[in-house]
Amino acid sequence: MIINAATICDKNYLVRALALYDSMIRNIPDSKFWILCADEDSEHILQDLNLSNVIIINFDNLNDLELLETKKNRSFTEFIFTSKSALISYILSKIPDGDALIYNDADLFYFSSPTEVLARMKNGGYSIGIVPHKFPKNKEYMNEKVGKYNAGLLYLIADQNSRLCTNEWRKLCIEWCYLKYEKDRFGDQLYLNKWPEKYRGVYEIRNKGVNLGSWSIYDFEIRKRSDQFYVDGEPLICYHFHRIQFYIEGNSIKPLPIYIFHEELYKEYTGALEITWNKLKEIKGSWNYGFADKPNVSRLVKQKVHKTLRNLIHYSN
Repeated sequence: MIINAATICDKNYLVRALALYDSMIRNIPDSKFWILCADEDSEHILQDLNLSNVIIINFDNLNDLELLETKKNRSFTEFIFTSKSALISYILSKIPDGDALIYNDADLFYFSSPTEVLARMKNGGYSIGIVPHKFPKNKEYMNEKVGKYNAGLLYLIADQNSRLCTNEWRKLCIEWCYLKYEKDRFGDQLYLNKWPEKYRGVYEIRNKGVNLGSWSIYDFEIRKRSDQFYVDGEPLICYHFHRIQFYIEGNSIKPLPIYIFHEELYKEYTGALEITWNKLKEIKGSWNYGFADKPNVSRLVKQKVHKTLRNLIHYSN
């Protein structure tokens, strides 16, 4: 089984997409990595980097006129959300039955290999792997508001079933994909709620260490032993660094304190971003796309106080 990974990025997410690539290749050395470039800047730089196992594509390559038509009435972010299902459908049409595709939002990062999850799916006859948000009990209402499953991470085995599912998802997203709430619709994500009853071979991935994120991290104990993070004793496979913002200070990248939910975990990701940031600087001389303005001292202090109080409240409950 050949494993394909995919993401979408523009120049503002290129540092993160490259960190995702590095983490994926480190854990699955023989995987193929597809990157849909949302602008010419990211496409040209990726071509200059000439990374191994990377397939660079743009919207013209998708040859999807219906998708391009949606740019007229959607924000850039909404268009990217709309494009996700089109990208997945495109890749599944290019790879043979039995090969795997993992779609990742660009702000995901792998700490260990997901191959065991894919093998479990394939051996069990599943071809559509979806990951619950695992919202805490006091936020279970979010399952109906934004979706029980996170559309930022999908594990798929190429076959007629997974192609049918993602092709129909593409049609729904082209019809409607906006960042607002309507009954049974929110962006590209709420559509996934119906997949388990609508399609066969749907596998709910319940590993605690798959797609952990800020929305669920407080419900689990995170520990590091040797070089591996564990989530309630299970290996951390990938973490979704959702919404985190970074700023540049001298020759370093630093996260805004309010977005830190685990010091050691976020420190490791920050270090990975610095590596990819330096690669971009070697090509361009400087690179500040995707970074927030450096905060003043007052803002930093307020954020650190807020973060400390937030952590005390959550961990005392």
